[in-house]
Amino acid sequence: MKKSVLVIGVGRFGTSLIESLYELGHEVFAVDFNENALNDVRDKIVSGAIINVSENDDELSKIVDKKNFDIAVVSMGNDFEGTLLATNIIIEAGIPMYTKATTDRRGNILKKMGVDQVIFPERDSGRRVAYYINNSHALDILDLPQGYMVEQMKVGEGFDGKSIMELGTNKRLGITILLIYHNEISFMPQGSSILYKGDTIVLFGQKENVLKLEMENSKI
Repeated sequence: MKKSVLVIGVGRFGTSLIESLYELGHEVFAVDFNENALNDVRDKIVSGAIINVSENDDELSKIVDKKNFDIAVVSMGNDFEGTLLATNIIIEAGIPMYTKATTDRRGNILKKMGVDQVIFPERDSGRRVAYYINNSHALDILDLPQGYMVEQMKVGEGFDGKSIMELGTNKRLGITILLIYHNEISFMPQGSSILYKGDTIVLFGQKENVLKLEMENSKI
């Protein structure tokens, strides 16, 4: 499902995030104090605004109030004052969000504020966060060479009560389900193994086919 995403901060991380969200078909509204940074992603966003959040948080508040964003990402790097202001505005608006933190101490402060997910750029790439935004059932992702990936995913409505044989993921999409976690017990699946909503599965396959499977899993 296409989402409207607000990205505040278009540095290296924010640019990677925007490019990945664009590839996944989502609409991005970007905010940064640097006009050149916005120009670099102009063809991948629906709109943008030049705002120094630390000095003019009211302008950001107006944008958030006017737009109907599905999710927001604050990725302002070392501007922690601006990060706190932007985070507070988004929390008050009730928008689910990710916020980037450069240290564990700052991450703890953000968690206490009520941030849904704190991002640490040394381990969370922009592409990785884009996949989490794209698929609310994704728990962990590992990108592999030549377009392959391993994903740990929560079973949703689309797969609830269906067997591995019934889903036919390997035959249809070349995706192998490696493990199933049910009631905190892990086991290797057989064709007759049944998936239940809330289970966790670990799967391996081509990235484009995994994305198709995510959509099937999310269907009600």
